[in-house]
Amino acid sequence: MKLAARDCSPLNPQPTVAEAAWLRTVAASVRAGDFVVPISGDRDDDEPVVYCAWDGTWWAGRYVGTLSFEGSSLTIAPRFGIAALRNWLFEATSVVLTESPGRLREDVSFIAQLLASVWAHGFVEAARHGLPALRRDVATKGATIRGRLDVAASLRLIASGGHEVVSVRSERSLDHAASDAIVAAYDVLRRWLPDEQWMPPRAKELIPHLRSVTGPRPRVPTKAELDRIRYTPITAGFAPIAELSRQIANRRGLAADIDANGETKGVLLDVAELWEMYVLSVLRKAAAPLAVKHGTREKEASKKLLFSDITGQGLGTLIPDAILYKQGNACAVIDAKYKSLHPSMNSPQGPQREDLYQMTAYLARFTPGEKRSSWGILAYPHDPSRPEIPPAERLGPWSLNDGSKILFSTLPHTSIEAVAKIKALILSLEPRESGQRQA
Repeated sequence: MKLAARDCSPLNPQPTVAEAAWLRTVAASVRAGDFVVPISGDRDDDEPVVYCAWDGTWWAGRYVGTLSFEGSSLTIAPRFGIAALRNWLFEATSVVLTESPGRLREDVSFIAQLLASVWAHGFVEAARHGLPALRRDVATKGATIRGRLDVAASLRLIASGGHEVVSVRSERSLDHAASDAIVAAYDVLRRWLPDEQWMPPRAKELIPHLRSVTGPRPRVPTKAELDRIRYTPITAGFAPIAELSRQIANRRGLAADIDANGETKGVLLDVAELWEMYVLSVLRKAAAPLAVKHGTREKEASKKLLFSDITGQGLGTLIPDAILYKQGNACAVIDAKYKSLHPSMNSPQGPQREDLYQMTAYLARFTPGEKRSSWGILAYPHDPSRPEIPPAERLGPWSLNDGSKILFSTLPHTSIEAVAKIKALILSLEPRESGQRQA
């Protein structure tokens, strides 16, 4: 049994009774996070791969990729097409995906191509100052001391009848878990994309140096082994690429070939994560002179909504995608929503109720004292199949009782158009700045 779907969309056609029973088992048994390969490392909580809505309609979640489970498979394609994901990826990471002759293939090979491009870009960026040669202690036996004397080991050697001493010296080496992970991931990607058009020349130059240390078939390290590595400031960039490599290497086929043994296999990409990265990148270009800070990495602002008057304990974590600052003060919050802004049976007004409450809480938490001048934008992807402007966007901005404003916006999939649209929105929400200068 092989099913196909598009992300964040109802299955078409809807599953048969037998297919629905299998999907129900997938929804209950398969945890998306076990199969998602992260691109940014800042993913939100996982959602179901598939789910059944209140009216009995089966939907695919926010992931694209393939999954096999108990002898059947599910392939989820991007609902806006390969070209949109390619544009988002290029804007967010500067990774250029090479098109196959004629068109990009809308199948599972794109997932492998996207992962390979992200991996190769990250590897080359991390190796800007060279390969991750890390210091480690090397023990040697001999008649002379090289480094520092290992007294205990030397005494044991002499007691056993030896005529040498043990010394320990520190040296730089590529022989560590990060190198193993990188080479193992490269081998997996090369098996799936043998033409290696995705490999930059610099990456092709560096891989043989690592392979000379790891050997032809390195063991895939565990996450704990990677976490124990102590990187230097220069080699710190290898930490995320080593973890990404481990995840790629553990998904050896990068495809969900049906396993006769019933083992669950697959690889998924979180499209909501990629959309968030795209919106953040576009926002940084459009918001100047306002300063943009990633909500996840913002250290100064508290991320709790409520605080106990007795203990000071926080309650209710809030992490917006971006906080904008004007002259050092938070003035706006931006949140990317990989959802539809058009009215539907589940959301007759367009925006989902929980998103409205979330943005209201963001403004209350992150822009205190800036009321009547603070604002928020909920950014949704434009749906080419529905070119009309959603009512929530057309009737904005919307005002809260305290005077702060909320805008809903559908952003184009090309960065130039998206930047222009966000610039116009910010200018419409920041009129006081020019007025004050003229005064």
